Parts: sequence; C-alpha cells; structure tokens
Amino acid sequence: MCRKLSAGAGRLRPRISAIDNSSASANYGIAVNAAGTYYTGTYGLEVWELNGSTIPTGINVTPTPGYAVGAYQAMTGAGFTLEKTWSAQSMSLPGVVQLGEVDMANVSPAGSTVTLALAVWNNSSTSWANMLAGAGATTRAGILAFTSATANYTISPPPPPGSMVSGWNTVGTDLVMMPVPEPGTFALAGLGAAALLIFRRRK
Repeated sequence: MCRKLSAGAGRLRPRISAIDNSSASANYGIAVNAAGTYYTGTYGLEVWELNGSTIPTGINVTPTPGYAVGAYQAMTGAGFTLEKTWSAQSMSLPGVVQLGEVDMANVSPAGSTVTLALAVWNNSSTSWANMLAGAGATTRAGILAFTSATANYTISPPPPPGSMVSGWNTVGTDLVMMPVPEPGTFALAGLGAAALLIFRRRK
C-alpha cells in the first residue's frame, strides 16, 4: 500500500501543503479499530496546525475506545489552529486520503516546519463537534500529530514542495479511528459528577 503526505504545487499562495498519502514513500494510513485495518468508507477530516516542531503531550496516545475525545481536547488546549475541514469524503484506496491543497496562512515564518494534527471521523458529519453530538454505536474517530515541512508559495518561482511524509513516518503509526462516547454517555458522566459534588457538600 502506498501512502504519502506531500506539499502541493502550482499557484502562488502562502505556506501551501496538500493532504495526500498515496505515494510509495509513505508507510502509514487511516485505519479503523486497529492498526493495519485500513478504512474504506465515508469520512471527514480536520487539519490543525501549531507553529514549531514540538508535539504536545496528550495527543499521540495509545488508541483505545474514547481516546480521541481527550486527544482532541489536548490538541485544542495546546493552541493548535484549525486550517481546513473536509466532510463526506471517500477513500480513493483503503487508508488513503487525497484531499488537495491547504493554504495554512497561520504558519510563521512562511515555509517553516510546523506541527500538524489530523482529526478524522468515519461518517458524513460536517465537523468534529457535529460528529460527537450525533455519535452512535458505529461512530469512530482518531487523532494523530506529527511535524511537517511547508512551502512558501508567495515566492516566485516557488521553492520545491515541502514533504509531510517524513513527519508521519517518524511518528511510526497509523491514524487509528476508535469508538467514541455516545452523547448519552457524556450526560451520565455529568450527572454522576454533580451527584458526587452534592454528596460531598452534604458530608
């Protein structure tokens, strides 16, 4: 299976990259329930970016049921910026995404190495938040972060494309989508926390 994340080419736009893991130089892809079980259905994906090349803790954790919710909170809490969202996409090949260019205007300085995070879910929801709000027994989601080169396409002629493949390969794992808690689970957890607080106050 060929998988690659590489930078886009062509138009003069700032800090361009493309989400594409279809090349032979990549080793990893998007899986469901377990690494190596590559996904083939409908999916949505958010691309998040953080300046610098340090992956914050709490994001790349062992995929277990519900792990993606905490990883997503760790990502947003670390200051990542949402750069682009795709919804209702279809895999071109198992585990392979080919989504085209992303203009990451928040990259500073332009063309530098940054930390990217991919947030993926297995249905046609229009965002991560909508996916969580409508989660059911078959809903799966996952998070993965890695460092990535970018290319400053405001320069003429533009430089050679930066490549994201080395960053994903360095992390050394598939992006695994696992079950997420259904909305009722969050409600029960909230009730439990409230009951515990009341009990403590009465004591």
